[in-house]
Amino acid sequence: MTADDEERVPRPNVQGAAAVTKGLRLLQVIAELGVDATIRNIQARLGMPRPTVYRLLNTLEQERFVERNPLGGEYVLGRELLRLTHQSLARSSLQERARATLRAIGKQTGETVHLGVPFGCHMTFVDKVESPEAVRMASYIGMPVPMHSTSVGKAYLAALDEATREQYLAQLTLEPVTHRTCTTLEALRNELTLTRERGYAIDDQENELGIICFGQAVRGADGRVEGAISVSVPRYRLPDDGHQRILECIHSLCSDAGLV
Repeated sequence: MTADDEERVPRPNVQGAAAVTKGLRLLQVIAELGVDATIRNIQARLGMPRPTVYRLLNTLEQERFVERNPLGGEYVLGRELLRLTHQSLARSSLQERARATLRAIGKQTGETVHLGVPFGCHMTFVDKVESPEAVRMASYIGMPVPMHSTSVGKAYLAALDEATREQYLAQLTLEPVTHRTCTTLEALRNELTLTRERGYAIDDQENELGIICFGQAVRGADGRVEGAISVSVPRYRLPDDGHQRILECIHSLCSDAGLV
């Protein structure tokens, strides 16, 4: 290599590389600490000044690589990591158990099917079966959606024990996504009560005009509620008795798979 060639080789940004290394180590520490990933414990494990830890956390939180658990205040790995690692890492136990069910529901209904799990105060789609129809709900794996305006969110909240549900409700921002969205705690609590009584949730154009969704809470192998499955249908394509057929399909196939 000549002197001129050496001049053209970009010099490494030492500060930038160090920041990346610190950020990656912080992600590792959050994963290692789990429910104990508080700011105090993260700082102690990293051995960095608190301002540095705060700066790294704020940057990663803005990019959705980490999120703060609204229930306990600890930090958790964010939904952006989920999106990036979806294709390269093994699917979670719930995804593996639910995948065949999603396909079966999609085949029987001909509509888009989602599996959503909670991330912070949102639900995130972690798996999806696309409808073959030209007109269908626009969504993607890794997409965050509100709890209060979606069938996956309401089905999940309704299936929780009262104490945990109230912790979530205290943290939710009930913003109107459409003019049909529940925007008060009283209205949302009433909707969740109805959801528990009938065993399924409905999002009737509350999150996207023209789209109606039916949600069913699903449980992990240990019996705890872990997320929800939904079927999304353009409103114009749903016949008067179509909702009953879809609901029976969801419940029957989820029951057969041991998800409810």
